[in-house]
Amino acid sequence: MIDEGILAKESRMVALYGVNAQASPYLKILNATFKACGLNDFAIGLNIKPEDFAYMVKGMPSSKVTMALYEVEYEAEAANLVDHGDGCVARSGLCDGARAVDGKLYGECFYPDAFETMCACEGVSLAGKRILLLGATGVAAAIFPLFGLLGARSVTVADEVVERCAALLEANPTPGMATDIDRFTPGMAVKAEDFDIVVNAVDLYVHAQKRLIRLEGEVSGPLWLVDFVRGESAFDTLAKESGARRLGGEAFMKAKALMVAKKWLGAAVDCDVYSR
Repeated sequence: MIDEGILAKESRMVALYGVNAQASPYLKILNATFKACGLNDFAIGLNIKPEDFAYMVKGMPSSKVTMALYEVEYEAEAANLVDHGDGCVARSGLCDGARAVDGKLYGECFYPDAFETMCACEGVSLAGKRILLLGATGVAAAIFPLFGLLGARSVTVADEVVERCAALLEANPTPGMATDIDRFTPGMAVKAEDFDIVVNAVDLYVHAQKRLIRLEGEVSGPLWLVDFVRGESAFDTLAKESGARRLGGEAFMKAKALMVAKKWLGAAVDCDVYSR
């Protein structure tokens, strides 16, 4: 239940909808980020059961909640509930936030902006890099166009269904960036010397004990393993074994919180705020 008294007294509040939103690490990061940006605004977590999610989203325009973020488990469903979605929502089928304006819900997908911000603030340049993208739908579709825009040298897309790889490349032409297709299988062998960055967009819940890929050969140069998994992931284990570096988890949540503060609350954001 939302405390109507609190909402009436505060001018700007962002709700986080999730199965266990009140205990979410993302909620804590959102509020820490708002504070670091000098904002007086805040986020609250609303625990919502799956059977109640559609009702809560559709009821936003007539409630005091005008801005809501959606946890990972609800992003795909939310994309089908908003009245209007941005380009990222359309191509990825994911919506991780929406605003109610004049009785309509406008959905947004923060993945590309957050991914770019995370890489920039962590000193990871995509320019001239060879990228292996695991997955061809959802998060993979959300961030894929970014690689060409940021000057990646090449991207190999690997998915369990290779037709999905072909569809992603056909829908997103990338002049000047070489592309290739591979079939993803859990535990597949990947030559470390062939890539500079490996992005896991195929399993957002893969834990540390699961083997997503195997690296063959020695890591001779900087190799980044990027994912969106909260907590210790399969890429943490692989990084310890190989000498590669894992990026994601908390770093991505911080970058996404910065984009919410910037786009929804008008905050001035930079990497100094990200690092606090």
